[in-house]
Amino acid sequence: MKKNKKVVNLLCLIFFILILIVKIPCSASAEEKNPLDTLRDFTVRMFMPVSGKIVNVQDSRVIINIGARDSMQPGMRLNVLREEAPFRHPVTKQLLGRLESLVGKIEIKEVSNDTSTAILIQGSASEGDKVRISEIKINLLFCQSKGIDWGLSDSYYKKLRDTGRFNMIDTDLETDESSKILEESRKQNADVALLLTKKPGDTGGTIIQRLFYVPDGILFSEKEIVIPPSFAKELKIGEDYFSFSKKEETLRIELPFNAKLVTTGDIDGDGKEEIVLVTDKDVRFYNLNIDLNPVHGDLKIEVAKTDDFIWVDTIDINNNGKSEIIVTSMASDEVVSYIYEFNGSEFKLLYKDNIFIKKIQNFLVGQAFSKTEGFEGPVFKIVWDNGFKKSGDLSLPRDVNIYDFVFIDDPRLGKLTIAYDEKGHLNVYDNKAMKLWKSNSSNGGFLTTFKKSSPSIMVDKGEWSVKDRIFIRNANIISVERQPFLNMIKGLGFRKSIIKSYLWNGMSMEERIMVDNIKGTIFDYTISGDTLLVIASPMFGVKPGNILKGENPLKTELFVYSLKRI
Repeated sequence: MKKNKKVVNLLCLIFFILILIVKIPCSASAEEKNPLDTLRDFTVRMFMPVSGKIVNVQDSRVIINIGARDSMQPGMRLNVLREEAPFRHPVTKQLLGRLESLVGKIEIKEVSNDTSTAILIQGSASEGDKVRISEIKINLLFCQSKGIDWGLSDSYYKKLRDTGRFNMIDTDLETDESSKILEESRKQNADVALLLTKKPGDTGGTIIQRLFYVPDGILFSEKEIVIPPSFAKELKIGEDYFSFSKKEETLRIELPFNAKLVTTGDIDGDGKEEIVLVTDKDVRFYNLNIDLNPVHGDLKIEVAKTDDFIWVDTIDINNNGKSEIIVTSMASDEVVSYIYEFNGSEFKLLYKDNIFIKKIQNFLVGQAFSKTEGFEGPVFKIVWDNGFKKSGDLSLPRDVNIYDFVFIDDPRLGKLTIAYDEKGHLNVYDNKAMKLWKSNSSNGGFLTTFKKSSPSIMVDKGEWSVKDRIFIRNANIISVERQPFLNMIKGLGFRKSIIKSYLWNGMSMEERIMVDNIKGTIFDYTISGDTLLVIASPMFGVKPGNILKGENPLKTELFVYSLKRI
């Protein structure tokens, strides 16, 4: 009986092991079904470094000694190299090798297990010559047609870039015309052009990749992949999609309107933050997935047409689970601030006053307005006590106003004030208003400025400005820097913008670049959790590509960055 029991147990164990052996590869294969990874691997293999020899030449037909075992594929092009004179050590005369000269180029047409058949497309070839694809990176121009989902192509672009095999060349061109792609590729000195298009007449997720050799314009590879709906959805919301390097945007959206300010907040109390975008005439609310989706039926806040928005913030100051929207604008030489709250169907005005209002970290502050100076009097707290009420004044260094500063804590010195001055330098003050540090460079200047009122047109009293946002994240101070097109002529606009972070070490600031080379001008930015949102305009405020397309060239763009690895 015991013997039979042992046999049964042994059989059960063997059966269990067999199940594991069968199941593990199945699960692994399921994980490998990312169609973009499959397409990436196929593309990389077309340019895989490889070397071999020519074993036979008949007219333009060439046979080489490498084949499918060496991952050869039809369409691959290899250089033909011929050995020349021996290369010897200048002193010992020891043979070090032989010089090689480039004599031709072949293109693979047929592949068998151990050999490949090619045609000679350039130069000459002889039996015994070497053939090679070198390890030098391929200059690859990446282009997509208008019908391709931007998020999908962006994800694929970055997958190719991250292989390290290509120097990726981006373009604003959106077309499926090979002549235009090749023309652009030659301008950009690309070796190969890659085009992603949708399959004509296909209503599903079939994507076609075409590869062209730029010098002669030959289409040498065409491959179809199917993007399952489940994968497309996962791409839009998955973690991988929001985990990119610190200098590349995760998502870039060309807005159909001119946005000037951005923030985020949970306006409807559902536990998810919405994006708040301010245009020249209204305040709009969106959810962000692969694109911007209007919230609650394209709901907007509209104020008087004379209002010029200068600031937007959100904060749940009354602790009811919903973020109030704070908007400040200039209207007929007066400042007016509004506080709104969403009541389920519309935005209700809770408060209005002729003062500046702003969120500082986790509380609300205000300051009086003066036509002659811009800002007047101390910055004071605003609290909720069955209504919005003014509270005590903040202790700030002289000439530091409501839009200039944030606070940080130093374990030795206590509370420090980080503040912009009028020239765009960051400054650090201790709790006695003594300046401890000043940045060497300016941030490039502020975008929102107003002339100070003067009793006489002959007297210029200068300007007052609304400074850029300063954020604190993980003890880092985050700010914007804009670099003029010409350093000495700032009126021409900004060539590029960057986002910097500063870390206070107890004596000075350690500076680094978080996001580099945003072309043109950053209008505004905000941080929500691990996500950075940036509103920017192209250089000179015009996108030339839109002019060529017959579209409005005066558009702003929303850039989305992940801060998880920053």
